[in-house]
Amino acid sequence: MIRFYLFLASIFFAHPLLAQHSIQGKIINADDRSPIAGASIYINNSSLGTSSNKEGLFTLHSPNRNVELVVSNMGFEKRILEIQLPLQHELVIAIKEKSTAIEEVVVTNYLKDGWKEWGDFFIENLIGQGDFAEECKILNHEVVKFRFDKKANVLTAICTEPLKIRNDALGYELTYDLGGFRMDFASRMFLFEGYAFFKDIGKGRSKYKKNRNVSYLLSLNRFVRSTYNKQWEQDGYIVRKLVKEDNAVRLEARQKYNAILDSVQKKYRGNWNLFYVSQKDYTEDKVNTIRKQMTQPEKISYLMGIMQPNEIIAAEDKEKGLMKINYADYLYIIYPADFSKSKNKILQKAASEVSELYIVETDGIIIEPQGSYFPTANWILSGYAVGYSKLAYMLPLDYVPSD
Repeated sequence: MIRFYLFLASIFFAHPLLAQHSIQGKIINADDRSPIAGASIYINNSSLGTSSNKEGLFTLHSPNRNVELVVSNMGFEKRILEIQLPLQHELVIAIKEKSTAIEEVVVTNYLKDGWKEWGDFFIENLIGQGDFAEECKILNHEVVKFRFDKKANVLTAICTEPLKIRNDALGYELTYDLGGFRMDFASRMFLFEGYAFFKDIGKGRSKYKKNRNVSYLLSLNRFVRSTYNKQWEQDGYIVRKLVKEDNAVRLEARQKYNAILDSVQKKYRGNWNLFYVSQKDYTEDKVNTIRKQMTQPEKISYLMGIMQPNEIIAAEDKEKGLMKINYADYLYIIYPADFSKSKNKILQKAASEVSELYIVETDGIIIEPQGSYFPTANWILSGYAVGYSKLAYMLPLDYVPSD
């Protein structure tokens, strides 16, 4: 799940990919403080997980300094902890028992035949389409429940249990705890978020190795790593600044039309013909022109010159192995043209395609040498890369690309 957090942690900078930090803790019942055995504990979007023993104790190791820890157990509410490594003390994590009555009320408010009506849409937008998505399958789709608000034109979905997904393209079994799935058809805004745990089912197989490398080359994590290493040019990226400004013509047209419409409704009781014959300022042709101006794009885009990584680096802490990036407007990222020379059709299609990155808040983004970044909610991705950011192409954060 997306969360806002910003912690700084010391690491052995000379070997950032090899550094390991220990996470030790105890899972207890929030009501009676008794230990809970068999609870699942994992680092979100990784293959790093374990379970608590009969005393409720667990130990995990992570190469990253800032992690999102997910704790779940049947019959208990999920806990999410954003923690800084190394820890100064052992964690004691209390989880609460679920209320079955509330769950039953929530589920009964959803569509009876939701999967039949919306299942394909759900798969396309969560898993993806084509290529690796064709080898990615949801094994327990019956846990997905849908609600469609006709008035608002909004589709939402929940899962009564975590999704079990088998990816036979990348060689992972994915447990995905869906936190949110929402499609606003009116604004065309789509959002999904959740917690992912990867189980590797294909170590050593050449097919998985090749496909994982393809996913990595198309991933935002590779771009982040390239930024950290200050090697956009070496990695084949062309990055330009994209400025988007409000369309003044559209704004002015909307203001004029609203004033005209208000006059028609109040003074002429909604009679447009009476409005046209009663005044000389606005003819029917002129009003139609204003209406066309209102349909213009909300923003006007201006593409600026080629940028270098140093232009977006706001701060750098080599001792801690962390870097802060910040910038105004958008990054216009052109994918490596050399992808066209690849034998892989997915990479061939991606050659010279464009994606955009926008920072929502003014505080910027913290990036790490492995390619991770946070807060994830602060960075909005659009364009070509969106299709390859879905679950069929997702790699665990602890994935190490092969040469």
